[in-house]
Amino acid sequence: MGTTIGNLLISYDVDMKHSEVKNAMLTLNYYDGFRQDGESYDLPNTTLCHQAKSSDQAMADIKKVCSDLKVTLEKAVAVKAEEFAGL
Repeated sequence: MGTTIGNLLISYDVDMKHSEVKNAMLTLNYYDGFRQDGESYDLPNTTLCHQAKSSDQAMADIKKVCSDLKVTLEKAVAVKAEEFAGL
């Protein structure tokens, strides 16, 4: 599975408490945007990035956050991110 630690992107859907889930992930050092070439870019609402996690760790984090908040995690994907382009 995804055990390589580095830059990653996680995107998820939950059934409620969207802001609470996002804020809990932000306290775990996830970011809701990135900087590239002096520009700042915001990620979509339920997409976050982290600079030092594996995809397995990210999935464990989102599952725990949802469990703690009693939220249904409907779907999620975590991928190693090596290049970014944004709008």
